[in-house]
Amino acid sequence: MDSSKPNVLIAPQSPLAGAPLDNDEIDLRELWDTLLEGRWLALGVASAVLLAGAAYAWLATPIYRADAIVQVEERKAAIPGLDELSAALGGGNAKSLAEIEIIRSRTVVGRVVSDLGLDIHARPRRFPLLGPALARRHERGELTSAWPGFRRFAWGGEYVEVGRLAVPARQEGKRLILEAGQNGAYRLYGERGQLLLQGQVGKPAEARAQGGQPLSIYVRELVAAPGTQFVLVKKPFNQVVAELQKELKVSERGKQTGILQVTLEGPKAQLAVDIVNGVVNAYLRQNVERQSEEASHMLAFLDQQLPELKKQLDTAEAALREYKSRTGAAVDISAEGQEMLSRATDIEKQISELELQRSELRQRFTEQHPLFIALNQKLNQVRQQRTALEGQFKNLPETELQSIRLVRNVKVANELYVALLNRAQELKVAKAGTIGNARALDPAVLPIKPVRPRKPLVLALSLLLGAFAGAVAVFLRKSMSRMLDSPDRIESQLGLPVYATIPHSRTQSTLASLLQQKAATKGLRILCRTAPQDPAVESLRSLRTSLQFALLEAGNNIVAIHGPTPEIGKSFIASNLAFLMADIGKRVLLIDADLRKGHMHGVVGVERVPGLADVISGQCTLQDAVHPLEDGRVSFLATGTLPPNPAELLVHGNFVALLSQASKQYDYVVIDTPPTLNLADSISIGKLAGTNFMVVRGGHNTLQDVQIACRRMQQSDIVISGVIFNDLSLTTSRYRYGGYYAYQYGQKR
Repeated sequence: MDSSKPNVLIAPQSPLAGAPLDNDEIDLRELWDTLLEGRWLALGVASAVLLAGAAYAWLATPIYRADAIVQVEERKAAIPGLDELSAALGGGNAKSLAEIEIIRSRTVVGRVVSDLGLDIHARPRRFPLLGPALARRHERGELTSAWPGFRRFAWGGEYVEVGRLAVPARQEGKRLILEAGQNGAYRLYGERGQLLLQGQVGKPAEARAQGGQPLSIYVRELVAAPGTQFVLVKKPFNQVVAELQKELKVSERGKQTGILQVTLEGPKAQLAVDIVNGVVNAYLRQNVERQSEEASHMLAFLDQQLPELKKQLDTAEAALREYKSRTGAAVDISAEGQEMLSRATDIEKQISELELQRSELRQRFTEQHPLFIALNQKLNQVRQQRTALEGQFKNLPETELQSIRLVRNVKVANELYVALLNRAQELKVAKAGTIGNARALDPAVLPIKPVRPRKPLVLALSLLLGAFAGAVAVFLRKSMSRMLDSPDRIESQLGLPVYATIPHSRTQSTLASLLQQKAATKGLRILCRTAPQDPAVESLRSLRTSLQFALLEAGNNIVAIHGPTPEIGKSFIASNLAFLMADIGKRVLLIDADLRKGHMHGVVGVERVPGLADVISGQCTLQDAVHPLEDGRVSFLATGTLPPNPAELLVHGNFVALLSQASKQYDYVVIDTPPTLNLADSISIGKLAGTNFMVVRGGHNTLQDVQIACRRMQQSDIVISGVIFNDLSLTTSRYRYGGYYAYQYGQKR
């Protein structure tokens, strides 16, 4: 054996060993090849996601949406001037927000819960998962037969209407089971299955629960086959109100339009419509009641003010009459005095109206409210105007000044009294026929289609998500897989040359399948003879050429085919290589040296015995054990009788003599060896061979397998000439044309 051979086993000092490929660019073709190679995994994941989406679309409970439109009109203030003051403070949007909160208030929502009995939850008992979906295929009251052995479940068309259900406080929120009987009879069971009472549809039923507390129920209607069960739950009233407040959506359509939209989503379309319309009607009813109550309060306020204003008017008129009687002359007011009188009258009227507004606001708000503060500021401004005007009055004669003051008092008192008297009459009329400032524009109607789930969208998203998940699964498997799928890592991380890359052959897979089935025991099952133009055969021809150059530096003409693990194609490589060497006129001896599980005799169609083990043990000669094939160009030596001690036979002197004799008689000796890992047989053969190849199967061996196998051979001073990469996937396009010594003859893209 030539120890000066330049081939290295594992050379850490080699620049190729452990050196990563200097390529940071994303190779789209490589990504596509990875997806193509893992297409079945991607298709499986995508199909699973699509099926899950379809199952969700079919099993998910449909959700319906009911909505109504309410218009809230602007209300006029009871005292003139309040509207302008409120608008000046920006109160328009606040009114809409206030109405929204009123609609969602406990007062309104609680009334709906009481009217519709929403605190009583009654539903048929369905079969888990599939039951609701099957039941939705039947109309209400359209009963279907139960599955055998599952009579207690409701399968479609069953319903129950419970008008009243009263339970002890500690049983609120707990499940009760109502079981239908014959002719409208029913039984009510507790949470633990204990019978609580028996009743009849249309008649109240009462009983004493545990602890002596009363339990009563009134079932208005029950449609179900005998034995069908229903689940009843009496929920706490406040809890139901709070849940409905969260589910009820109220929003303003547009900005400061006063158009409010009330929306509710739920699994029962009719119930959602009833709840929305109930909320709207309850809101409108309380709106009218609130308007009537405000009119009553304001009318009471005006009734208190009118006598006082009438008294002030009488006093002012009496003072004016007394002045005229005392002076004995008509009131004479100049043009300048008339103008000042008109201005003073307007100012006094404004002051009186603002004081009335402040009195009305004091009944509704505190003095710290923005409206109250703004009104006080306006009142102070008007009073300052009055003070300035009174300063101008001092320039008038005393007689004219007194006349102006008396006339002013009479006019102000009279105008204010008449205005409030008219307003009181308006409030009386309004109270008699009170209407609210809100009205229902569009009541809720029964929705035609559910809003969720949207089946076409669910299926489309499932398809997209499945495709994405499939691609992720392929790349994740690729990144986590330790299996070798290309020769790159062998050359870059181990520094071993790859002599040949053998692509996957479907024909060889068929031949291997026939061998496992033990069909047609006679005849060759060699790929190079069955399909000589197969791409794998072309790659083996490239290996034959490389082998001829390698043998020029070898110590002998013995070629050993090694492999880390079983089932990687050592026998396939050895047998086809032997026949291809014979094609160029060489005499070749093919030896099956796997004395544990050798099966190459089935490939060439001969008997196992006699063979190698028999020659080593001295039971026969080499000439007696060899099977000549193809006119003697290829000779085959089977394993022979499988011995109990194969490792001892392969280190026997007779084995050394056998190889020496064969090396002289044949041009080439090709040996198929046992797996290298965990067995010493391959080491014994490798020491006697001049050329040793390590076979690696794509997707089957790991880099660690090759590394350990090569290290074991290195420790025994065995030089690995190179690596044969077998079963490369054809989906990797970069290996389809000439890559790594593999030229696919006759293939078309």
